Parts: sequence; C-alpha cells; structure tokens
Amino acid sequence: MRILSAALLLFLTAQLQAAEPLRIAVASNFKPTLEALLPLWQVHSDTSVVLSSGPSGALTQQILAGAPFGLFLSADADYPQALHANAKSAKPVVYARGQLVAACAFAASSGAQALTQAHTLALANARTAPYGRAATRWLQQYGKSMTAKQVQAGSVAGALQFVATGNAECALVASSFQTLAPELHWYSLDHAPVLTQAASVLDTTGAAPEFLRFLLSAEAQHLIQQNGYLAATP
Repeated sequence: MRILSAALLLFLTAQLQAAEPLRIAVASNFKPTLEALLPLWQVHSDTSVVLSSGPSGALTQQILAGAPFGLFLSADADYPQALHANAKSAKPVVYARGQLVAACAFAASSGAQALTQAHTLALANARTAPYGRAATRWLQQYGKSMTAKQVQAGSVAGALQFVATGNAECALVASSFQTLAPELHWYSLDHAPVLTQAASVLDTTGAAPEFLRFLLSAEAQHLIQQNGYLAATP
C-alpha cells in the first residue's frame, strides 16, 4: 500500500510539473516576434508559455531578486553574461542579432535628413534598455549635427509608442518593429549598430533548454529573420 501511494504521489508530481508553464522574461523588442513564434512552439510541445516583457536591465534586476523565470531573452549579451557570472544562469547563447533604425512620422530622403529635421527624438532609457544605450552611443558618434530635443521612454517599445501617438516626431528603435507600425516612415542608419541578443537558461530542470533549442532551429530562425532580425550566427 505504501509503495502504491508513493508511486501515485510520484505520478501526480510528474503531472503537475508537466503542467507548469514556462515563464520567459523577454526584452520588449523581441516580444512581438516571440508571440509570433509561440504557435510553432506549441506544435512541438504541450508546455504553455507565460511572457513578462520589459527593458533587459529591469528584467535582470527581477531575476537577481528571485523572480521565477525559466528563460531570459535579453536585447544584448551583457546582461545574460552578468547573470552567468553571478551563477544565476547557464552560459548565454546568442539567439538573434537586432538592428537599430529610425522611425519617423514624416517622409524624408534619408534617415540622416529625417533626424536632422526632427524637433523631437524618442530614445529608450540607456540605463536599462540596450537599444537605448546603442542609440545614445550612435548619436554621440554620428549625430552631432542633430538638434532634436530628446525624450526618454522606459523601453524601446515605449520609444516607438511616442512616435505612434504623436508625442515625438522620430525615434531610434529596433528594426523588428516595422511591421507593428507600417504607417510610420522607416529609415536605415549609416553605421547602425547591431545588437547581439543572448538568452540565459535560468532553470535547467524545466522546458527552458528545450525552448532555447527551438529558438535556434532552422524553422524558428527563419521566422525571426522575417521579423527584421539578422541570423543568430553571422
């Protein structure tokens, strides 16, 4: 009887673990692409996925504070590497490479002309958002002639929202957002930075390792590139 009860307990525990969703902390720039990937994931796995999105720096602080995520998809490689150095995750793996572009409410002959004409320019917070940090560095190097007043958003998604709602004329954001706001005018940038986006597996006992393998699969990588990213491997 005791053996039967123990076996039943193990069975119920296994069933409960199988039903546990995979909790993913995802940088705001990658969230729309990740949502597009989830139907493909469900073809391969019964594990459901719960997303929490925000600036990579803010998500990192949540992880360090004990937030129960299984996987972290950052907008850069620095935050995952910091988690790995603090023994909070497995070794980071690059899953995509993002590009910085300009999104504006008006047409111009080039990105440089648009940014020169703009009176207001939205950026993500450089302290917590890798795309904000990349935008700040790019402006310091190549935007000395640009006089637009800078307005700060909490995330790169927030920077795009500033333009979409008319609170800024232009924004420096992720190229992956182009399909979200086709009504805006999108411009590539000279010497535009490429952001190496890395993933950290935080819980090796759950579905996180399997989901990361899925992200690196040819099928997933094809969709990721269709959404404005470069291949994970140059």
